[in-house]
Amino acid sequence: MIQSIPDRIGFRDFRLEHLSDNRCGAVVLLAWPEGDGFIGAAQGDHTETGRLRCAAEATARALEQSVNDQIALDVQEVQTMDVEREQAMNERDINIVVVLVSGRVLGEVRLLVGSCLIKDEPPRRAALAVLKATKPINGWRHLLVLRLTSSLGPEIEQQKRPVDDLA
Repeated sequence: MIQSIPDRIGFRDFRLEHLSDNRCGAVVLLAWPEGDGFIGAAQGDHTETGRLRCAAEATARALEQSVNDQIALDVQEVQTMDVEREQAMNERDINIVVVLVSGRVLGEVRLLVGSCLIKDEPPRRAALAVLKATKPINGWRHLLVLRLTSSLGPEIEQQKRPVDDLA
């Protein structure tokens, strides 16, 4: 019998530091609901775009660790967008960070897009956008556990096949 496994990893902590030579370093801590934590780290240019990408890359590394490196994530693009609001709404313009991530899981490649409103700390928001991008297939953990335990019988093999349901 397979135990129920919580399927959503959560964002626990984020740190971005200015390093020497105009570089930055990001560290992201993600954790499963039962407490297992995973740290991802990355370095990049200490520019606005570089800090966003660095945070996104660190999140991707932590996600890969969370499933024992049985997935591969590649941050393809990180951009910010300014969305103008109508004057009648008496609202400020909205700033959004958008990430494009490609993910390889169980031999299939998926292109994923995530976004997050930038209220504060744009690099932290880029990290959250990666989590949002991977949300449709954040159930990877279930598939990978099924793959690792497929020797239990044909019913397990049948459950692991519908990867298209994750899109």
